[in-house]
Amino acid sequence: MDTAILGRTGLKVSVAALGAGGSSRLGLRTGASEMEAVDLVRAAIDRGINFIDTAPAYGTESVVGQAIRNCRDKIIVSTKVKATLPGTSYEGADFVKRGDITRSVEKSLRVLGTDHIDLIHLHGVRPHHYEFCLTELLPELLQVRDAGKVRFLGITEAFDTDPSRQVMQRAIGDGVWDVIMLGHNFVNQSAMQHLLPRAAETNLGVMAMYAVRGALARKDRLDNLVARLIRIGEIDPQAVVTDDLCDLLLEPSISGSLTETAYRFCRHSSGVDVVLTGTGNLEHLDDNIAAINGKPLPEHIVERLSLVFGNVRSATGDIEVASVSQMPQ
Repeated sequence: MDTAILGRTGLKVSVAALGAGGSSRLGLRTGASEMEAVDLVRAAIDRGINFIDTAPAYGTESVVGQAIRNCRDKIIVSTKVKATLPGTSYEGADFVKRGDITRSVEKSLRVLGTDHIDLIHLHGVRPHHYEFCLTELLPELLQVRDAGKVRFLGITEAFDTDPSRQVMQRAIGDGVWDVIMLGHNFVNQSAMQHLLPRAAETNLGVMAMYAVRGALARKDRLDNLVARLIRIGEIDPQAVVTDDLCDLLLEPSISGSLTETAYRFCRHSSGVDVVLTGTGNLEHLDDNIAAINGKPLPEHIVERLSLVFGNVRSATGDIEVASVSQMPQ
């Protein structure tokens, strides 16, 4: 397993981090038992993954806690606290009140079965939430950090609702976060243009999510996504013939699958420290680790992907893309 230093934290982490959320939530969402999910986490640890990301909203903190019980000192644990504000309801959550951060952290400590959390994120922050997070939630985060309950502070963006990347733009410049978790893949490369260079300058740790989504894993879905992005003006139709693009990416000398292509692109984007990968399947886990540990894509492939997707802002890699009315002006 390749490793990296997670920015200013100094933590030595596996370049593949196991994400305990996403569409599978370690298999729990697709029918796996809790014990099967625990076994999957342990298998990931056996394969060299020492960085695990979870959250109360995922319902997987207890799984992670059981899996790391006998090796806690070797594992970097990342979890989250909600970041909703008065007048909003995100995923059914009430807004955060004074003391909620401390209560959330203490509950996560109990469920994880540990005396400290290595990295705590404000979870899925929207642009209109950010000021509230900075002025109302950050002071309490600093208190729990100073009390030794957490070691480092992070923030994650709501990639699907913030196409102009306002939250990450501000977070990078504010100097209060140790780590950022941002969306990045070969379809939406805006982080490379506007975020990753600045994060590197300030020595922020960078965790990349959305490396592979539904439209990036299958040729028919990628074709459909490209066609939609051409229709809304984010891809120049002269820059791409979809069959030709997919055929090029899947040449035997290039890559064995679109998923592999997507992971390798994300992993070797300058400024990315860690790529999140989530699955409920051991075979998929092995394939994903191999891809993230794989060599960079050939330069001409990276250049072609930049030519085709360099102006995309609305798509996340999910099957649906934003309407034109949702695009930044």
